[in-house]
Amino acid sequence: MRFNYDLLPGEKLTFDEIALRYAQQHPDEKALTVRGLLSPSTSHRTLRIRAVFASEESNSPLEDLLFISDDNERKNYLRRFEHYLKSQQPFACFRRSSEEQRDNLWQVMGESRVYAMLDPQSTTAQNLLTSRGYQLVMMREDEHDAWWQLFDPQSHPCFPLSRRIQFIVVLSMPQHKVPTAVMAGMEVGRRVKASLFQRASQAEFLTAVKARYGGCVMTGTRLTDRHRWPWVEACHIDTRVNEEGMLADNSVDNGLFLRSDLHRLFLNKLISIDGESGQIRFHSDPETRQSISPYYQALDGQVCALWEAVPPATRQRLRATG
Repeated sequence: MRFNYDLLPGEKLTFDEIALRYAQQHPDEKALTVRGLLSPSTSHRTLRIRAVFASEESNSPLEDLLFISDDNERKNYLRRFEHYLKSQQPFACFRRSSEEQRDNLWQVMGESRVYAMLDPQSTTAQNLLTSRGYQLVMMREDEHDAWWQLFDPQSHPCFPLSRRIQFIVVLSMPQHKVPTAVMAGMEVGRRVKASLFQRASQAEFLTAVKARYGGCVMTGTRLTDRHRWPWVEACHIDTRVNEEGMLADNSVDNGLFLRSDLHRLFLNKLISIDGESGQIRFHSDPETRQSISPYYQALDGQVCALWEAVPPATRQRLRATG
């Protein structure tokens, strides 16, 4: 008699049981992994969602909502969920409460689809949560991120700590009614997309610039995993933006690795690099030069310590912006 390898909605199974049944159904694929939200979660080459594992502790008690944080160019959550929103392909979804977590069990939610995607700051998201007795409150905000706390109908916090929420995914599931207070097919707005794409692109840019130089181009100060002071940071040479408000040139050739204090001087046009000779130059205005510490003025006229590592394409950008 053949064992039933179906994943039936409402079943509570250990991860090993889920992985076994999935392997039987998909023998040509890699094994499932519980890694954050998606399985797998570390390939930017595919938009495939093989399974979603969302525990109450890391997500919320609301079974059909996913609160997405820390998206990046590898996890690629935004593009994946957008693809599934438009194609309406199903994927496996599993959840567990605190009690199920103690028993190491996951509840099978069945084939799920992306119903809508929402900006946490939108009126639609707030109305959806209010209709269920919940409140999503922004606790603090900086230039790049907002930190949120979700409160249940008894005003108890749902997240152990306030967390960055980039967008909310509304799912349709066999065990749940069609979500109300939100229209099917809604996508996150331009603001959220621009922020996430910029963050992903910036992470890729940082990795490439760090690999190319490994230290401050001007001084040679190295960046190691053990010692991070003085800090060395990736810096854009041409900082013009496109119509979407994102950097027009985010290629590695438009980047330098600079010590953080020199990075600030470079961005403020108080210090520059001659694209021909590689010499460090300070602002020619006498009053401005006097405002710069003699410690930095000692660099004036010196050739960058890592100038030989600067390729022609980058030198051309330095000449164009010099």
